[in-house]
Amino acid sequence: MSSYSSSSLNTTRQPFVVREPSALPVSSLFIHVQGSAYLEPGESMKAEYLITGAAGQLGAALLKLLGTNAAGTDLPEVDVTDPGSIRAAVDRIDPQWIINCAAVVDVDLCERKPDLAFEVNRDGVRNLAMTGRKLLTISTDHVFTGFEGQKAPFLEGDKTSPANVYGESKLLGEAEALDANPGNIVIRTSWMFSSMKGLIPFFWKSLAEDGEVKAVRDQIACLTFAPDLARSIVDIISHGGNGLYHIASGPGVTPAQAARRLAEFTGGSVSEISWSDLDLDAPRPLYSEIATSRGIQLPTIWDAVERWRKYYV
Repeated sequence: MSSYSSSSLNTTRQPFVVREPSALPVSSLFIHVQGSAYLEPGESMKAEYLITGAAGQLGAALLKLLGTNAAGTDLPEVDVTDPGSIRAAVDRIDPQWIINCAAVVDVDLCERKPDLAFEVNRDGVRNLAMTGRKLLTISTDHVFTGFEGQKAPFLEGDKTSPANVYGESKLLGEAEALDANPGNIVIRTSWMFSSMKGLIPFFWKSLAEDGEVKAVRDQIACLTFAPDLARSIVDIISHGGNGLYHIASGPGVTPAQAARRLAEFTGGSVSEISWSDLDLDAPRPLYSEIATSRGIQLPTIWDAVERWRKYYV
């Protein structure tokens, strides 16, 4: 386990600079394969993995990891709510696996527009499953609500109780994947971050540049470093995995705890607030720390944050 040490603290605020590795411009009209040129519409190629939603954090990490074994797709070319666009991509790529990273993940948008949430997060998974290819789809810790003072993380077999429309739509998407084929895979994860996206880069930038940040004290969940999750996905598939997995880095923390840990490096102050102070549309889980009973263990949160800090900042 890596941890922060007082000898490495830097309390002088510095401009926030990120070293971005090999940006992947996949959100275009073309399918992009790492290490190759863009493919014009109508061209065909073979790849073991077809990644939907490849412009996001996890999709980009998977493309970087899998290289020419994967083809990445995103809007507008491939829309998971449009079976025709899915079929066209499958016919062109002929993948063994579809890894679905496409989703509406804006929790408050889902609450305001539930039809959109269900169309993408439930029906989109159904459309992908209907291709008959093996499917791995990403879900969320928001399928749990938890309670104040809870100490035991949720395992794969625990009863679900979605905290919001987002969680409900993702839970129904899980059922679409696993009902279509028990050999399919669902991975629940939590608070993903990568080079410049997610809670950790946001807190670091705010503390380093502004000298302060507001962070929530009344929600406990896990953080997940996108490259760590990408490696776990490939490991699970390569070892013949199936069914439901919880993959995130423990222990569970509040955003305020994470921000205070980062402030040990950046300096600056952390003001603790409640979710209710933000007057948002969607309720959040009080406690949604997840853990696994299936033997796939990510490095701890602080190990992941330390690697992020050393590589990107």
